[in-house]
Amino acid sequence: MTPAPHLVSIVIPCRDLVRQRGFYERILQRQPTEARAGLVRFELGHLSLVLRARGDALFPREGDPGVMLGFRLESQDELERWHRRLLMAQVAVLEPPTAQDGGGAALHAADPEGNVLCLMAG
Repeated sequence: MTPAPHLVSIVIPCRDLVRQRGFYERILQRQPTEARAGLVRFELGHLSLVLRARGDALFPREGDPGVMLGFRLESQDELERWHRRLLMAQVAVLEPPTAQDGGGAALHAADPEGNVLCLMAG
């Protein structure tokens, strides 16, 4: 059997790279590991989150966002702390912490361009 490929990065196409960079710096509480014209990279353990300016062959200038990033948290208490933190940062919380089928809870928020962040605990 052929081994499965390992996902190593997620790329989010951005209309306003500066605004998106500021949002993710605040939310992730870290500086990017790479920043150059049209591209910003954050290392998140075994995965990179890459913000890339729209306007090339891969990501034309126009297009709808539609990425959901899922983050696993250690506990329900941590999820509640994140909820308060997002509200204080005036991030659009689409769904507050809500019980999920099978246990645990999740909250959903949006970045400035409408991509969804899902934070899960339990």
